[in-house]
Amino acid sequence: MASKIQEEFVWLELKPQQRFKDDQENQVLKIIQYATEFAFFVFRNKSEMRLIVRTTDKDRNLFGTIDVLTVERIDPPHFEQMVTKYLALKNHFMVPLVDLAKIVKSDVYSKFWQESSGSMMACFVQDQTKKISNAIHGKVTSLESRMSKKNAVFSSKTKADLAGAKSKLAGHNLYNCFIVFGVETTLQEFSELDIERRNGIDQEKILFENHIASLKKDLDDEQFEKEYKKQNKIHHDNVKKIKDVFKLEMERSRADIAQSTKTLDDIIDSVLLNSFSHRITTRKIKFVHGKKTFKQKLAELFSVKSIDPYTFIPQKLHSKSLALSDVELAFFLSFPQEKDIQIINFGVGVTPTFVHSPAQDLSLTDITIQCDPHQVSSEDQDRLNRSICDSLKVRCARCGVPIHIKKKDLI
Repeated sequence: MASKIQEEFVWLELKPQQRFKDDQENQVLKIIQYATEFAFFVFRNKSEMRLIVRTTDKDRNLFGTIDVLTVERIDPPHFEQMVTKYLALKNHFMVPLVDLAKIVKSDVYSKFWQESSGSMMACFVQDQTKKISNAIHGKVTSLESRMSKKNAVFSSKTKADLAGAKSKLAGHNLYNCFIVFGVETTLQEFSELDIERRNGIDQEKILFENHIASLKKDLDDEQFEKEYKKQNKIHHDNVKKIKDVFKLEMERSRADIAQSTKTLDDIIDSVLLNSFSHRITTRKIKFVHGKKTFKQKLAELFSVKSIDPYTFIPQKLHSKSLALSDVELAFFLSFPQEKDIQIINFGVGVTPTFVHSPAQDLSLTDITIQCDPHQVSSEDQDRLNRSICDSLKVRCARCGVPIHIKKKDLI
């Protein structure tokens, strides 16, 4: 499967450097207007944040055009077991999610960095400007035709939706999107636990039957009957222990999934803006790698759908799809701002990204010590240095570690 993935897509890691600034202009907006299809991933683990793009070979150079942003080709990332949900619309996709006259950023990086759990956001994107614009145009035409009829009455919401749809059509690229949020879990799924339980019981049964067959050969009837009762009780006790362990693991798994789901919902709520969160609903989904089995396809008809994050590109477009304009999509895909670079550990590129060390050195080379009208003596300088070192009690605002002073740099 790995070779097939490498042939179909190119995986790139984006590493914002220390001088990178995306505050004044949303850089990603320039990129997506030229890309045909890609997937954008934000990964947060215990030590750092990673930005990864899966794109086509044709579009791979687009992401290298942003100044002071290191782009490195990487192997496909490993997707840990996680609880996942995707965003869906409550209303028709023709209505904008955000104000198209102003780009607003989701602040996704700081929201993820505040969480201790491993988490991610994935946005699968396909440019379908023609198809989506035709669908919106058809809806607009239908509404305008109904409004032109005599005695037609429409609510203020319908009129606002019509105006919004027209603005969404005005000169924007339109994308069929699939946005997924996920939080890692540490325990096994119920199906895997059940397989372990059944295997343990089967092995215990085989051991019991083999032991009983051996005893039957070596003992007379009276001895065998007595020993059989003893071994049968031991067998039932062992089976009960296996079932009790299974019940305990099930309870732990349920508690872990419940907590992970709560964390996931908190992340989604904090990323979405109040101005349009009322139009969004979430639905469960699973990451499944490779070709789906018949059992998985059957399960999707009645329960949770699944996608392969390595190969998935949204194809089906319907009224509840996230059909986003370039500006709406940029809300989710904004690159980190300068404040994010200063507080979040990203990967180190050609020019190192800011990485917060356990303690920072404060250099005083810019301080001039003088006493007008004469030169300060070396004794006075040493005394002042000791006084500064003894009285300065400043701790790092991010980690609380005391800030060190480099005496050798003093003038």
